[in-house]
Amino acid sequence: MWHGKNSKKAELLEVESLDFAEDDQLINEIKVDYDLIRKKLIKHGFESLTGKDGKWIQTRTKGTGGINPRTGKRRPITRAFYARTKLVKKIFEMGR
Repeated sequence: MWHGKNSKKAELLEVESLDFAEDDQLINEIKVDYDLIRKKLIKHGFESLTGKDGKWIQTRTKGTGGINPRTGKRRPITRAFYARTKLVKKIFEMGR
């Protein structure tokens, strides 16, 4: 449960188990996204990755990049995998 941007409180409302077969269409589509992003990284390098890659998952910047105001040195740009909103929505729908 989300109680607002600056809330110090969070509640876990429910836990649901989802089991996917290896031949599940959604799992296969997520694997296609992962493989696409992985191949792009290998072939074109880290800087080629964008949040536009992938139907269900994407890579986005993680943390703050850019110049550190205290040291004046450039911070490394990092990326992480994120589930797109429509994937999270689909998982919640499957759990009903």
